[in-house]
Amino acid sequence: MSLPVVLSEALQHIYQGQPWLDVTLMEHLQEMDATQASRRFDTSHNIWELVNHLIFWHQNVDRKLKGEKPEQEGDLPDFYFPENHGDNNWQATLLRLDHSITHMVETIRNFPEEKLWSNVPNTQHNAYYYIQGVLQHAAYHLGQIVLIRKYADT
Repeated sequence: MSLPVVLSEALQHIYQGQPWLDVTLMEHLQEMDATQASRRFDTSHNIWELVNHLIFWHQNVDRKLKGEKPEQEGDLPDFYFPENHGDNNWQATLLRLDHSITHMVETIRNFPEEKLWSNVPNTQHNAYYYIQGVLQHAAYHLGQIVLIRKYADT
């Protein structure tokens, strides 16, 4: 099995699978409604903002790995929190997250293994750095989401 396939599966497991962490993002996110996703613990970002932050960086890294401009017109800003905090909009955000995960996983899976250690054009880092960063980023924010959900509900 190639390293890109292993890395893509690891990312997929963090979102909706069986990761070593024994907890996934989607199991937590699908159980909550818009009100829960909007709550804050003290001065933290809320869960909705964190989900949009994950989407932002999936798009950014996906585009870098494909040699495209990382930020494009029409993108939502990082940590975006919509004015409409309704359940329909929350469900739409979860669909956008799923879409961004699917694209990121496929980009990693199909990335040429021989290019993993080459610098990504217009950056100072190789592709492995960005791919590993996406995995670490997802795990980090999964931990935040679990804690915010636990303490914002008390």
